[in-house]
Amino acid sequence: MRYLFVILFGTLSISLFASPSYNEEIERLLSKLDSLIMQKDYFTATKEAKIRELYKKRQHVRTREESYWLNKMFYDEYYVYNSDSALAYVERNLAIAYELNNKEWRAEWKIKKSFLLSATGMLTEALKELKNISKEELTAELQVEYYGQMMYLYSHFGQYSGDDNVNLREGYYQKELLYRDSIYEVITPEDPYFLWYKGWRFRETNGAKETIEQLKAVVDESPLETRRDAMNAYVLAVLFRDQQQWNDYLKYMIYSAMADIRAVNKDIASLEELSASLYEMGDIDHAYTYINYCLQNAQLYRNRIRVLGISEIQDKIHRAYQERNRQQEERLHFFLVMVSVLSVVLLIAFFYIFRQMKRLSASRSQLNKSNQLLNVHVEELSETYRRLADVNNQLQSLNEQLKDTNRQLQESNYVKEEYIGYVFAICSNYISKLDEFRKNINRKIKANRVEEVKILTDTPSMAQNELKEFYHNFDAIFLHVYPDFVSDFNALLHPEEQIVLKEGELLNTELRIYALVRLGINDSVKIAEFLHCSPQTVYNNRLKTRNKSIIPKEEFANTVRSLGTMQI
Repeated sequence: MRYLFVILFGTLSISLFASPSYNEEIERLLSKLDSLIMQKDYFTATKEAKIRELYKKRQHVRTREESYWLNKMFYDEYYVYNSDSALAYVERNLAIAYELNNKEWRAEWKIKKSFLLSATGMLTEALKELKNISKEELTAELQVEYYGQMMYLYSHFGQYSGDDNVNLREGYYQKELLYRDSIYEVITPEDPYFLWYKGWRFRETNGAKETIEQLKAVVDESPLETRRDAMNAYVLAVLFRDQQQWNDYLKYMIYSAMADIRAVNKDIASLEELSASLYEMGDIDHAYTYINYCLQNAQLYRNRIRVLGISEIQDKIHRAYQERNRQQEERLHFFLVMVSVLSVVLLIAFFYIFRQMKRLSASRSQLNKSNQLLNVHVEELSETYRRLADVNNQLQSLNEQLKDTNRQLQESNYVKEEYIGYVFAICSNYISKLDEFRKNINRKIKANRVEEVKILTDTPSMAQNELKEFYHNFDAIFLHVYPDFVSDFNALLHPEEQIVLKEGELLNTELRIYALVRLGINDSVKIAEFLHCSPQTVYNNRLKTRNKSIIPKEEFANTVRSLGTMQI
């Protein structure tokens, strides 16, 4: 019986918790990639800070040429981050190119416009833009960019031509190969994208190994922070995939995804492909997380075709996710039933043996009486089973009601599991610090260093430092739960009165006061106690903020309580 339980629980654990196995390096890289995705708001904030710095330079622009180069800097920040803004700066520079009759500039920005149209799914318009470029206007560098855009465009035509148009799709891919070959005829090793195009040129050829070595040397030394780093790592991963070196393929595809996330690339192909590969390998959890991230970015970038492609992959992963959960529930239910049945059988067997031994030790004359008593028990059990059958019917009807309740509780349970650790960590940290302070004071008292104890306890710096750390932890936890709070709060204020946080600041006192209001703490006295300031200070801040609002003052507090979308 003991061995039977061991086998049952061993089988249960294997069937319910089995997951795809990676080597230690891939496990570590996936964990790091998960961490980078959690920091996406930080990378976005850094990107926005760079863009704000560019806006400050506008006031110093004096000539059309200066305006042209500033627009180019804006485009470099926007082109894989915000397609609408990037397209606006493309149009501005095209206007300047026409105004100054600069044919080279005009060709360059038509190519860039074609890239944005391709990236957002307007492939026909992108091709039309390229056909309007005269080959005589192209310098050697622009020829590389022109052929590269043609290669990029026909690759997209092939990807989204549909499974029913095999001949059409193959025709697009043939054109992609022709332009790929054309690039290699004009590009020089000094070009920053030389290795990128070389990687595509020598796939599945004798030059693949040499190209892999060159790309590997560059990628391994790169900081993985730019789109070029992401592109080099991507094509290196593709080369390893062609060689069927799957661990290296995963490694460098993860590298590419890391660089894309750090560069805030919202037209992210690396993570989409990684998600599909992990799905094929059976890692549904990672695949589900990554494809959701890709879908969010594609929607923000307004790439309609990529959204459709990602949605198809997401649908497959979602169905696999649901199927796995259903199978796990079925297995769990089966094993629970088996364990319950065996437990009941075991208890009945022990009870029966004990009673039999007791009866045999008394006398055989009581055997008939014991049998009659057993029959009574059997009848009682039968009656109990009949009642249980009725109860089960009632439970089945209640179960449907409970499913609805469980769905409502699921979100709350998830939030509890996700964020209660933050509270425990803060409490544990303060307990450790208080205990260390106690030990320090105790050592000084034992050493009769009373003056040092006085100095240590006279200064408020420790409390101030702890208070700063407490505020920082509160800010971080609050913004993790309500990441859109600051932008939503600013939307309630007049544009010129909106709050601009300092570098490194998560929340300031004004935002912190209304963060507590968002959490349901409306009493100014309680808020003052929480923030270690006077109630008058809290009152003044609240009054000042209400005066900045674009909504009636009496509705401001209630509106703040509904701000922010909880991040789950």
